[in-house]
Amino acid sequence: MPVPVSSGSMTKLILFVSLFLTGNSAWSDALYHGLQVEINRTGSLYSFAGSLDTTLDPCAAYRYLTDYEADKKFPGVVESIAYRLSASKVRVDRAVDEQVLFFDYRLHQILEFTERPFDRVEFTQLAGDLKSFRGSWDIVPMQQGSTLRFKGFLEPDTILPLFIIDHFIKNGLIAKLNAVIEMAEKRKDMPVSSCVD
Repeated sequence: MPVPVSSGSMTKLILFVSLFLTGNSAWSDALYHGLQVEINRTGSLYSFAGSLDTTLDPCAAYRYLTDYEADKKFPGVVESIAYRLSASKVRVDRAVDEQVLFFDYRLHQILEFTERPFDRVEFTQLAGDLKSFRGSWDIVPMQQGSTLRFKGFLEPDTILPLFIIDHFIKNGLIAKLNAVIEMAEKRKDMPVSSCVD
């Protein structure tokens, strides 16, 4: 049975990095064509930006990004429940089971998403295992599909030296974006609801 992670612990950061930023063996480690990632750190605040190409048209890309409950298809995600607060706001309660060494942990995060059909999705962490986490996805039409541009900021809650975290964040973000592309490509032939609001 998973145990909750205590606040401020070293284990929490290791688990977060494993959960959110590192890849899982179910996902390819190969770098997809069109994937670009840049990561910078100032003090303990990380900023990152990325873009990736997908064959999804802008409508399908927007539907993919706003299908919050589909996150359960990512390895370890056991719960992703979306609560619509208004026409453009959604709160997502997410739980993920992870195993680190010989210990199982359940991590919890509450995110609020602001939707701007059919161009942009912004998010911010309301509660969870980081001091702060926020970002956005922008959808840019291409001739055959879309480019998804991602940018965000995160500040870990940890006692680990940041130079150790740097390595995990760089490699993990690339793996996470690869997983996003894989999931998006699996949806390219699925019908989507209309993009008329």
